[in-house]
Amino acid sequence: MKIMRLNNPILTTNDDLEWMTRTVMNPGVAVYDGKYRMVFTAGNNGGNYFLGYAESTDGVNFTINETPFFSPDPDENAFDHGTVEDPRVTELDGKFYITYAARYMSMRNWARGERRFGPGGDNAPSWERNNRRVGLAVTEDWKTVKRMGALSSPFFNDANVVLFPEKINGKYAYLHRPSSSPAWALPMFYEPGRTWLLYTDTINKWCSDKIEMPWNMVDGVDIPDDFMLFQPEQAWEKMKVGPSGVPIPTDDGWLMFYHGVDRPGTYRIGLMLLDRENPRKILCRTPEPVMEPEGELEQTGPYPKCIFPCANIVAGDEIRLFYGICDKSIGSAVTTLSGALEHVKKFPCKN
Repeated sequence: MKIMRLNNPILTTNDDLEWMTRTVMNPGVAVYDGKYRMVFTAGNNGGNYFLGYAESTDGVNFTINETPFFSPDPDENAFDHGTVEDPRVTELDGKFYITYAARYMSMRNWARGERRFGPGGDNAPSWERNNRRVGLAVTEDWKTVKRMGALSSPFFNDANVVLFPEKINGKYAYLHRPSSSPAWALPMFYEPGRTWLLYTDTINKWCSDKIEMPWNMVDGVDIPDDFMLFQPEQAWEKMKVGPSGVPIPTDDGWLMFYHGVDRPGTYRIGLMLLDRENPRKILCRTPEPVMEPEGELEQTGPYPKCIFPCANIVAGDEIRLFYGICDKSIGSAVTTLSGALEHVKKFPCKN
């Protein structure tokens, strides 16, 4: 399986735009009206993250809007008041849904010692640590975007949320990577990050915000219909595994790129194939990464040795990957759908 980089970086920081002076990374991408529509993470020196917007006719040369497309909520009590980041874009029923991760306050304010209390006046660890919570927004015309609220519970850390591009057995399906601790705290070494698959009848709500004992909670109402899909198996994914772009529907199943992180912190990309009717069943999974950091561009920066795809656009037999590079820029690469399927099917899983 060959993956070829294309004229990287295709997007990077901009000193003339205050909201994207420090970092540019992790783009979600869709195609609409003949153009690539990119929503990307951008950060400033104040520790805030925004979602910027750029568009292109060829998927390489992008024009950036000078103002953020989607900003932290000005409401101080909002779950995404501090940051919005790591978008994925799913086209479903004629609309473009943007899933994203968010924090209650900027990373700089939290690092300075500021803390927030929860909705009941509590200071549970998930609030004290400024954990990420995942949310949903939607656009139909790529000119206006509407918030749809938080998806996950405020009482644990969550990230890497991806909406499937069609309903499965009449329900919306999501991938995500929840954890009980921040991603780089010591517990993650002993309880690595896993990817879960959940089903929901309501696209913008997974579970309640209750903090209760298990016997007071109802599956599918207070607790989502969730299933642990896959976990680290190889040394290159020892720390955590998470979904990358939106799963690609094929006759062979759902083709899915995912990221794995080893203990030193290097990000690499793997590939798997899920059953089309029952994606809880993994059909094939590559034991070795299909893509890893290469050259100075992908091995140096604020977060070295990190490639982080959030989009995989299919056109005919071509898959165009868009990925964050070391928290400083965005890259593009291309492979073939037929080559990816041929490669992943070499590694069937025992179920």
